[in-house]
Amino acid sequence: MNSIVRLLVLCLFVIFSAAGHADEPSPGARRFYAAVFGIVFAENGDVKQLRLLKVVDPRKGNADAEGVEIPQTFVDAVHKMLSSPKYRPKAGAVPADETYTYFFYDPSRPDRADLDPRPRGR
Repeated sequence: MNSIVRLLVLCLFVIFSAAGHADEPSPGARRFYAAVFGIVFAENGDVKQLRLLKVVDPRKGNADAEGVEIPQTFVDAVHKMLSSPKYRPKAGAVPADETYTYFFYDPSRPDRADLDPRPRGR
């Protein structure tokens, strides 16, 4: 009987220990954030205005990522990406108002705006 109680206590300890660490990323896991931008395009498709609106922690839904600072190198990378043919609006299709989009931000790679941590289908 004593060994059953010990086993039960050990199992409960393991379960509660694992539950306490469920929100913590694994040590090797990269942490990504979503940087939300407002963009105004000029009539020729150039980026006229780019402003960072907020930084979101996707693991917490739409919650702001407290204490995450977006460096200018990342904003510059986003600007460069939006100026590329892939993202640049075609002539005649330039939105009249500010449009909104997000880019994933990895603090370990602050000069990359082309990151996408979502799993891909095979």
